[in-house]
Amino acid sequence: MEINSNKGRVCYTEDICADGICCFMSIPRKQNHLGIWKHIFRKRSAAYGIKLLYTALHAKDIVYNPCKCLEFYLTWKDDASDDMQILLRCAAYGKKRRPYVCKAFPDRKDSFMHDVPAPCIYNEYIAPEEYVRLKHTHVFRLFYAIKDDQTLLRKISPHCSVDDTRKRLDQCKDVVKISAIWNEKPSEYFLIEVPKVPSILCTSEVHPVIKTIRQAYNRWTGHIETWLEKHYGDKWHTYLEQALEDEDNRPGRKKKEKIFKSKMTK
Repeated sequence: MEINSNKGRVCYTEDICADGICCFMSIPRKQNHLGIWKHIFRKRSAAYGIKLLYTALHAKDIVYNPCKCLEFYLTWKDDASDDMQILLRCAAYGKKRRPYVCKAFPDRKDSFMHDVPAPCIYNEYIAPEEYVRLKHTHVFRLFYAIKDDQTLLRKISPHCSVDDTRKRLDQCKDVVKISAIWNEKPSEYFLIEVPKVPSILCTSEVHPVIKTIRQAYNRWTGHIETWLEKHYGDKWHTYLEQALEDEDNRPGRKKKEKIFKSKMTK
C-alpha cells in the first residue's frame, strides 16, 4: 500500500453510526430480519460497493458486506476545501418503519444482537489495547473500502461529479488506493480507516463501553472464555490471570482508584 501525501484530510461527523458499523458483521443470513418491509429492500448507497475491511499484521484479512439499509455519504465543506466528511447511518434508523427487531438496539429481547452475548465490533475497536491483545492476540484495524465504481461514487457523493469525487479521494492524504479481488472481478478500492469515536457508540447496561479486561470479562464471560480457549488452549486461565494482574498493577491505576474511593466517602 502507498499512502498519498496530498493535503486533503478525512473528517467524521458526530452522526456516524456505530450501530451501522456493527451491521456489517451482525446481520442474519439473507437479512431476513427485514421481514415484510419491502420498501426497505431498495438498495441504499452502501450496498453498491462499500465494504468493511478487518485487518491486522498477524491475522488474515476479513471483508464484510453491509446491510442493505446502510447509507454511506462523502461530502466536502466547500469547493475550495479538500477536506471531506463521512456519514454512515441506517436508512431506517429513528423512523417508525424501522424493522422492529432493530429497534432499541441492543436492549430488546427481539433485537437482532440481543441473543449474541458479546460486545459489538466497534466496542472492541475502541477498547483498551490490553483487552484487544488478550482476546484477539493482535490489535486490529478497520477500514471502509469504497469501490472505484461510477454508480457507487455518484450515489455516495451526489453533489459532486464522479470525476471530481474520484479526484478528491485520490488527493486525500488519509486515503489509500488498492487493487483487490473480493468475491468478484478485480476492482480498485479507496481505503479510509474507521475512526475511533467513543461518542457515537450505542451504550446501555446491556452494551457498556469496555474500560478494562476485568469489567469486560465479568460482562461477557462465556464469550471471552471461548476466544481465550481457542487461542491458548488449556492454558487460557494463566493468560487471563496474568493479564488481570498486569492491568491491576498498571502505573496510575491504583492512584486513580484511591482518588475515586476518597471522593465516594466524602
